Amino acid sequence: MPIIDVITEDSGLAALWPAWQRLWRRVPAAWPFVSPAWLQPWWEAFGTGRPVVAIAHDNGELLGVLPLYRLEDKLLPIGVGISDYFDVLLTPDLPADTAAALLASALEAGDTSRCDLPELPPDATLLHTQAPPGWHDQSWASSVCPVLPLSPKPAIPKGMHRDLRQARHRADRTGTWRIERADAANLPVLLTALFDLHRSRWQARGEVGVLSDPRVRGFHSTAAPELLNAGLLRLEAVRLADEIAAVSYALLASDRIAFYLSAFNPEFSFQSPGTLLLGHSLEQAFREDRQEAHLLRGGEAYKYAWGATDRFNTGRSFIRA
Repeated sequence: MPIIDVITEDSGLAALWPAWQRLWRRVPAAWPFVSPAWLQPWWEAFGTGRPVVAIAHDNGELLGVLPLYRLEDKLLPIGVGISDYFDVLLTPDLPADTAAALLASALEAGDTSRCDLPELPPDATLLHTQAPPGWHDQSWASSVCPVLPLSPKPAIPKGMHRDLRQARHRADRTGTWRIERADAANLPVLLTALFDLHRSRWQARGEVGVLSDPRVRGFHSTAAPELLNAGLLRLEAVRLADEIAAVSYALLASDRIAFYLSAFNPEFSFQSPGTLLLGHSLEQAFREDRQEAHLLRGGEAYKYAWGATDRFNTGRSFIRA
């Protein structure tokens, strides 16, 4: 059994990030939502200065991380709110009870009476981790996260194939159109376009979108370069007559792609730039032998139009008896 410790100071968390990055690279199936490229910027933007991060290590090597923090009188996952999936991060060769040991240590070190873990995907280790002695657990239905299988080939309905062909014909009639992928040079331009288009669309509805919060925009401005450098970000735009008409922000995880955010310019509605961009992204993902496209939280109609089917996250609460 590895050694279990709990980090409860910002200085200790700051020292942990490099080893955490090495650990994350050893777990091919892990989502970017549990990587330092995502969670370190989150902590800088939203952290309370009260981490409760349980770690498993042996001979100086980090083997597991359960990243929690204290907010008022309860524990929550680092990354909560803007992360669509959460789980413990473990190397595959650890003993089966390591997750339970990390959870028990975090609950005691947190010195609270409650821990809420929302957005556990169906394959999360923490879905099946027993509550430690002196605690009981409750589960609840969390978000719907539609998924489109890409193997052996995407089961995209005929109607959407027709819509995609029509969108491409209409885009052709604008004269020129192209897909632009973010690199280190153009990342700021494409990210700013995403912010502006997303905010404008929500304001036109008289609503407040997630990117209206300057802290969220600050988080993405910090995280996007780190994610790009780590090979985890696919930020793409469709340009019609050289004007950005839509932007897609996707995250990559081994053989899967997750579409996290998107926005389009309603002035180009006739050309359906969102359809153009998602169709291109799905075709590219299929060529890369990715197995699934995750459309993440929310049951918007367009997701099912592409053939996605529902998967549900689960929330768990651990309450001191």
